[in-house]
Amino acid sequence: MIIVRLGNGTMNLKRLFKQLITGTLFAIFGLICMLGNMLFIPIVVFKLNKLKFIQNFARDTVWFSWKIFIEITRVFGYLDYKYKIKTKLGKNAQMIIANHPSLLDVVFLISRVRRANCVVKGELGKNIFLFAAIKACNYIPNTQNEELLQKAVDALKNGESLIIFPEGTRTKDEIVFHKAAAYIAVKGSKKIVAIAINMYPRSLRKKEPWYKTPDVVIKYEFKELFSLNLEDFKSQKPDPIRARELHLYMSEIYKEEFKDAKFNQ
Repeated sequence: MIIVRLGNGTMNLKRLFKQLITGTLFAIFGLICMLGNMLFIPIVVFKLNKLKFIQNFARDTVWFSWKIFIEITRVFGYLDYKYKIKTKLGKNAQMIIANHPSLLDVVFLISRVRRANCVVKGELGKNIFLFAAIKACNYIPNTQNEELLQKAVDALKNGESLIIFPEGTRTKDEIVFHKAAAYIAVKGSKKIVAIAINMYPRSLRKKEPWYKTPDVVIKYEFKELFSLNLEDFKSQKPDPIRARELHLYMSEIYKEEFKDAKFNQ
């Protein structure tokens, strides 16, 4: 009986320690965002983000800050990660797509691609920690309308790299891509790079409280599934057909990659 109690006590202490680390990391992330707001709010108020060099400054600040934050999470033992990506990310008119298993996916990818544009959840425009950074960087809100499509296409045609999660929200039961991503790709991008994000155990899922964290280190893997030159993809066909075939192509590859995944574990 004594051994059992000690064992349970050790497990509870371990879980409490991990929750303390998680809370500390969320506090650090909030602090980074609030310090960023001191830079970004004046930029937004005076509409300086319309200037290209100011936009680049804002994106560089987010890129560097989130790169540091990811390293802090690794040092604290909260997570570990590895990249299996051969293509150099961040070249002009390059679209980067990925599945969306957790809250930190966008943090990882933006910290990996300097000065990238990104399609972000529309509600984040009202988030006290993130709204200023989103507006200063001119990230594109996922408003599910023609404005989103046009802004994304324009960004690519202007030579920006664009990160987009075709699911639109974090993966719940299965990966389901929206067709908008394929439409944006054929209309504006020269190249598309597809990344599979694997993580174990699953954590930071949709509607999951931040403190519900596993006792073990979370392992992330970023794997390149394909890199496709869109200027050559079905080039003899009209764009609506190209977009439909690209959507099917992407969906099938991701379904094959994650066919044995258990999203509810």
